[in-house]
Amino acid sequence: MIQLWSVPTANGQKVHIALEEAGLAYSATMIDLPKGEHRTPEFLALNPFGKAPVMRDPDGPGGREILLAETLAIAWYAAEKAGNELVAEDPALRAEQLMWASAISSSVAMPFAMQFFATQLAPTPDPWLIETMTGGARGALAVFDARLAEQAFVCGGAFSVVDCLLFPVVATSAKRLKDWLDPYPALRGWHDRILERPGVKRGMAVGAD
Repeated sequence: MIQLWSVPTANGQKVHIALEEAGLAYSATMIDLPKGEHRTPEFLALNPFGKAPVMRDPDGPGGREILLAETLAIAWYAAEKAGNELVAEDPALRAEQLMWASAISSSVAMPFAMQFFATQLAPTPDPWLIETMTGGARGALAVFDARLAEQAFVCGGAFSVVDCLLFPVVATSAKRLKDWLDPYPALRGWHDRILERPGVKRGMAVGAD
């Protein structure tokens, strides 16, 4: 069974949803960030960057154990291992999926993370930083809103690992923004449809209690 060390935040939720949608059996241990459990020697042995989630699969490729960190890498691994079309077989569509998955992990995650730091953690509020990062977060949502106005899912007509990665951004991170999804009707419709998926519901519930 896959072992997962995770957190009940958007990054953890992305992996939980991917594992649930992939249909892979796993056990999840929640890491308490405020208590510093991500900085213990035991956790740093799993990921020297001190970030969760981390996944260990004793039955990895070729039957060899594999240890992975980074949300995108774990979610992509789960999707590929499942072989249930979360990752496309067509090389062109697969490359497109990887591009959008990478964008979520970089171009989207960065402004949302910095917006959180600026509004929640900074000892002294910086109006310029707050405005800039909030604008970046809203700009990222607008990109996906425009895309989802033309198609059912991020990468065409089928649910994929990219939707797994985007959903917690929309459902969790974006709730910090004023009016949440009111300015993004297509994104709101996508959110409501994705939320009805059993795998998504189970993934979002991991570590929530």
